[in-house]
Amino acid sequence: MGEEHLVLDSPTLLALRGNKQVSGLIHYAHTDEFLRLWVPVLAMVDADTDFEGIAEHVGQMEALGTVPLDYADAVDALRLRHSGLRLGCAAAVVAVRSIAAGHAPGAVIATVEPQHYDGFGVAVMDLNR
Repeated sequence: MGEEHLVLDSPTLLALRGNKQVSGLIHYAHTDEFLRLWVPVLAMVDADTDFEGIAEHVGQMEALGTVPLDYADAVDALRLRHSGLRLGCAAAVVAVRSIAAGHAPGAVIATVEPQHYDGFGVAVMDLNR
């Protein structure tokens, strides 16, 4: 069985404040050796701008790894942001593309707001279902 890579965006990080699906996913990731949850640094910054303390909360969760964005990735995220996509969602698009290009072609954005990703050519898991 191969690893499954899920990228969390800023709306999903904000949903950590009480969404049972998101909390359940993170709890499950603690026990599943094949599930990897990733948080783009820019998504964490975006979420913390809306609700102070999210970044510290995310940093304390062992099941969540961070995706640092290099200069080229940051520019790509900002281009998506300037086209109207929220920064934390733009960072998720760039991160899932980077993860897919690097080692996990099946990387998916796990989100509570899937409508943001229509037309961006990335796989999305709707955490509202």
